[in-house]
Amino acid sequence: IFTRPMSLLLLLAVVAKAEITASRTVEQLEPGTTAMVTLDHGCTSSDQYGSNDCTLDWGATYVASVKIQSDEVLYSNSTVAVDMRIDNFIRWKFSCAVCGANCTVTIPIVKKTETVELPPCPIAGGMSIVQNFTLPASDPSPISASAKGTVLLTNGVGTTVAKVSFDGKLSSSSWNANATQN
Repeated sequence: IFTRPMSLLLLLAVVAKAEITASRTVEQLEPGTTAMVTLDHGCTSSDQYGSNDCTLDWGATYVASVKIQSDEVLYSNSTVAVDMRIDNFIRWKFSCAVCGANCTVTIPIVKKTETVELPPCPIAGGMSIVQNFTLPASDPSPISASAKGTVLLTNGVGTTVAKVSFDGKLSSSSWNANATQN
């Protein structure tokens, strides 16, 4: 459930081919719901919701683990909505069903369309996912960007199941190298 927005943020980072730093704050979690999202390394803090204050390095492989338990049953009319600003001025806002359909978004600036396959409906009781991913070995892109925003998960009647704020940065080593040479 909570991994879809994270997947899109990671996808943005992979498309941009940049190092990622990220932190998050769980602002609201519906009673009866627990969530734990962890990375096997690269994070400097953690709390009851998992890893936080993370830096993902070039060429490194990570193991992400997601464990969610909930009394809530999510159907195709349940949504995940992302509202963020890239570099404080480019707004990227999208919403998708949490299950039963694909989520297709277009990444601003690069205008790349990506589709994330979502699980079948309903989602009941909880879920556990372990996913390995590897960042590119080198940095072919001269861009850096920051992103700040919220992810809101709502059930079919519009009740908030979870609200998470995040702050992240994509750092391009080639951009930084060029900036220091001038």
